[in-house]
Amino acid sequence: MSAQRADAVVLATAGDANKPSWAANHGAALAACATTLVLLLISAAFLPRKALEAPPSPPAHWFDDGGRMVSSGFAGGKSEYLQQYLPLVLHASVLVVTLPRAPGGAIEEYTARAANAWKIGGNGTDNGVVLFVFRDDRTFRLEIGYGLEGVLPDIAAKRLVDSTLLPKFAAGLYEEGFDDFLFALQDELKDYSAQTERSRNNTGVIEYAWAVLKHSPRALRSAWAIFVQGDANSRIVLALFAAVFAALFGYALTGLARGLFALVQIPWKIATGTAVHALNRQELAAEFAPAEFVRRPPPSLAAVAAELNLGTVFWGGLCLAGIVIGLAFVGLGTEIFIGERGQFSGAGVTAVWPNR
Repeated sequence: MSAQRADAVVLATAGDANKPSWAANHGAALAACATTLVLLLISAAFLPRKALEAPPSPPAHWFDDGGRMVSSGFAGGKSEYLQQYLPLVLHASVLVVTLPRAPGGAIEEYTARAANAWKIGGNGTDNGVVLFVFRDDRTFRLEIGYGLEGVLPDIAAKRLVDSTLLPKFAAGLYEEGFDDFLFALQDELKDYSAQTERSRNNTGVIEYAWAVLKHSPRALRSAWAIFVQGDANSRIVLALFAAVFAALFGYALTGLARGLFALVQIPWKIATGTAVHALNRQELAAEFAPAEFVRRPPPSLAAVAAELNLGTVFWGGLCLAGIVIGLAFVGLGTEIFIGERGQFSGAGVTAVWPNR
């Protein structure tokens, strides 16, 4: 029985070896796609560089009242509160900046660029909140750090400012408005702070992999920003690297898809196949005898692995690990996962308070 099974495995392997490989069937198409991608990326290297404005100067205080909207004593007390007390009770950094008027252009573009330039928030946690108030324009903008977008989504941020800043500012009670806003924000972030404290020491491999996959769009956007800002030589190097990365990523994605397809087929193959049902204790004991096991892999297990396509499943797992490592590498290269503090993706809310 075992000899027949071994012969069947050998014949199946030989039959598979005679079949044209996937790469052989699609090699010409892959080569054409790779060549086209490289040419497009190299052509993109010669696009005009985007002129970047200098980032705004960082504020001198955590409550920086450049718009002269509150008393100096109130601003000093709130600055000390935001710098000394709030970090003790919240796992978040909060900055308030008032200015006489908004700069030219879109307010949201300015505030997002300023918040990112000032790097408000923790390293890797992106737990910063920045409130910009433009006095003469009667406009404020609340920027939410990337790590707090799930805790304080746009709808919650709008509800927060509508119930605190808008009514007080409309009445000219700026100090009361800031007070109400900061206390309400502290209440909103209490649950996040408690959850962060509980999970701080419980991050494992799965959590890290999920964090990498979740942050991958940001990593790719940052990589594109680096590409746009670079000169022609830098772009050519980045384009070649991107072509290699895209090819490897596509190959790994294909392997992952095939592995998942093989994985979902396992129950059906167990129910309808023969290799699993043909296993018996005596043959396994003989095949795992030291002398026999050293000479060749156990034919029974080889037959099961071939029938269930476990090699494809295992390769899919390796491809998934490769995707995570590759995205983490891109993140490290663009200073997303380490090496840079709080990041802002543009989430938040803008509002105008009415005249009295």
